[in-house]
Amino acid sequence: MLSILWDSLWNSSENILHHKLKNNPYFPFTIRQPHVYELNYLSNNLAIGIILVIASFCIYTICLFTSLPGSIQLSGIFIFVFLLGAWLIITSVGRRSLIIDLMEDMYEFYIYRYLMHKGPLGEIYIRLKSQKTGQGVLYYRLILNGPHIEVLNLTGIKLTNNSEKLEKLGLRLASKLNLNYFDSIDISPRHVIKHWAS
Repeated sequence: MLSILWDSLWNSSENILHHKLKNNPYFPFTIRQPHVYELNYLSNNLAIGIILVIASFCIYTICLFTSLPGSIQLSGIFIFVFLLGAWLIITSVGRRSLIIDLMEDMYEFYIYRYLMHKGPLGEIYIRLKSQKTGQGVLYYRLILNGPHIEVLNLTGIKLTNNSEKLEKLGLRLASKLNLNYFDSIDISPRHVIKHWAS
């Protein structure tokens, strides 16, 4: 775990993804059986909910041990932050599983063994996403997305300005998983569409 954090601090996101794809050409998926790939993950909202609950108890402690003039307002914030955090935890509990079946050209999305959605492979895709800074510089990341699944960031927490390398990695992964690939621009000749969603 410490080595992953160390790598993410000192290596670029495209180099980390390149290394992961070298070790596992289907990253972040694992091979369940021939031509069937599975990805298990927890929702990001679970961590956000836990942080909010901890923050709400910090606010409560401040209200309890200080007699600030605005402590009544702080107690209202405590209740709101606690309820929001508890709601995020409750709605995010349960391991998510995304299964891609290349033989059937279908995917299935489960939350704790319960099938939430089943659809054709044309519904899910890998996309290069861009984000502009205040100085006008574009940074990029690769995502996996589709209906009924959360946006999955494939490149970690860091963004990169090396869109060419990230595009090559995204195209390679999309080819291995037989998924559509979309460029960061909506209308682009770089889109690779293998399936049309019905």
